[in-house]
Amino acid sequence: MRKLLFFHASWCPPCRFYEKQFISPLEELVGPEYIERVDAWITPQRAEKYLVDKLPTVVLLDGERAVLQRTGAVDIDKVAEWLKGGDAFD
Repeated sequence: MRKLLFFHASWCPPCRFYEKQFISPLEELVGPEYIERVDAWITPQRAEKYLVDKLPTVVLLDGERAVLQRTGAVDIDKVAEWLKGGDAFD
């Protein structure tokens, strides 16, 4: 299953902004089963596994394989299409 991991911290203002602008609208498009919020402050081992060194960061998974890691804005429509089984993107 394809999934988006959203690495954040509860104390991080940019993380709260990112969640409001990108993660919540994406979740409305695809459903909560495709989004996993990971508080990197509480579970640093998950962040280390994906080499996350900045917050907020999103990681797109295809099964267990990370296909994209990004700290900046994402194209919500493109990510939604990919999560639902569309082709990979650049």
